[in-house]
Amino acid sequence: MSPRVSAPARALPDSTGLDVFLARAAADPLPLADRYRLLAAARVLLEELYVHLPLKRARYATDPVQRLRLLERRVPDLGELQFHGELTAVFRDLRDLHTVYQLPDPYRGQVAVLGFLVEGYRDEDGAPHYLVSRTDDSLRHADFDAGVELELWNGVPVERAIERSAAAQVGCSPDARLARGLESLTLRPLRTAPPPDERWVQLTYRTPDGRLRESRVPWRVRAADRHRGRDQDPVPTLGSHLGIDAGNEATRQAKRALFAPAPARRSAARAPRDVLAYRRTRGRRPYGYLRVFSFNVASARRFAEQVAAIAAAAPADGLIVDIRGNPGGNILAAEAALRVLGGAGPVAPVRFALPTTRTALTLARANPAFRPWARSIRDAVESGEPYSQAFPLTDPEAVADGLARYAGPKVLIVDALTYSAADIFAAGFADNGLGPVLGTAATTGAGGANVWTYELLGVWLPGLPAPLPRGAGFRVALRRATRAGGNAGVPLEDFGVAAEPLHRLTRRDVLGHNQDLLAAAAALLR
Repeated sequence: MSPRVSAPARALPDSTGLDVFLARAAADPLPLADRYRLLAAARVLLEELYVHLPLKRARYATDPVQRLRLLERRVPDLGELQFHGELTAVFRDLRDLHTVYQLPDPYRGQVAVLGFLVEGYRDEDGAPHYLVSRTDDSLRHADFDAGVELELWNGVPVERAIERSAAAQVGCSPDARLARGLESLTLRPLRTAPPPDERWVQLTYRTPDGRLRESRVPWRVRAADRHRGRDQDPVPTLGSHLGIDAGNEATRQAKRALFAPAPARRSAARAPRDVLAYRRTRGRRPYGYLRVFSFNVASARRFAEQVAAIAAAAPADGLIVDIRGNPGGNILAAEAALRVLGGAGPVAPVRFALPTTRTALTLARANPAFRPWARSIRDAVESGEPYSQAFPLTDPEAVADGLARYAGPKVLIVDALTYSAADIFAAGFADNGLGPVLGTAATTGAGGANVWTYELLGVWLPGLPAPLPRGAGFRVALRRATRAGGNAGVPLEDFGVAAEPLHRLTRRDVLGHNQDLLAAAAALLR
């Protein structure tokens, strides 16, 4: 039986059609000279400052420096989007969301959206199901709403369409690529990837009462929700303690703007740095539930104070800390929050190491905060070590000094989109024995580094090719993170934090409020 065609989607508010957006972008292409400047800057970053280069060459059999040399010879023959796509692919194949090419205006600050989210679960027989879990008000109509099950995506079985999307993602584990492939079906930050090839998506889906329907949904482009004072980027550009997936932070902010209830959107507009949510359950044995959506905050101390206030009010019977989908942010904030939740005992922080290149040595000598690393980088000329000695970024005890600590039982919930500073938080939670790590995937996203922007590096390395054209940018993993405790010296990058036990999401989790997931976490508290 052929599916019935549903009502067409209405335009999303505050958005532009993808075809209109691309026509405007094509009217003013990037000059050849600017393309060569971008390639020169990329070579310096990857060859001299990218701390994971030896790991990525060995693990993925890729040579990004040689690829940049070859791309430089082909620049005159490439169109505008071809060039951005080729340069993005050099970085994408490193499978490192810290180390990325960031597209210039008009792409930066923009997200391509369809206006709905897709989430998956497996039934008792292990069969996968992919449901629309959220829809924007402007898209919702009688046949298309949360709860419909997707069957075909542009005529392709939806499971195969997700596999194809996952294959193009940066994640370093199958779970991470699948999670990002699922998300990128409907949300794509244009700052870190070229726009979709298709102008619309043809959906075939089944309604909850079993009727087969079909609908065409156009891609739209809208601005990511931005912090005050950050006109184009959803994350800061000059922070020296960053550990964040900038693309996923833009996606997170777009999801909040599109799908959060109206009161939450108004609250976010008044307090855009509010990245915490807390509630207390009712019952014979109440527990606290703390959701940390992001560590993308300006002040680590202020963030730690907010976590301490929650810890002081949390029931003694237990606290569930949920960092699923957290793209990271301020590493100091993540470590200070971990210290607050660590009770009275000491909490060993993650350590960081630099590459032992000439440019890294120049940076270590120029920046007073890098002095502990300078000697071992200099000595690597004789020792041949690829990495410097590892040191903490700062003392989390000092950042959290005088704040209340939570001494009750704790459970941490993670998923494959838990990344960067959130990876560091999860590693500290596990390595210091604070409690079980419950996962909806086998490991976290596996981002283990302190990331610096090209702009910040230019402050300390004035010899870098600068300025970059039209707001283009790069981010690079500069200092690699290694774990503490029983996992001392183990890198986070590409390995992440293993979850034990594992909870696969259910239909009730996807369409409801994670009831089964939270029940599993509460059982661990008991």
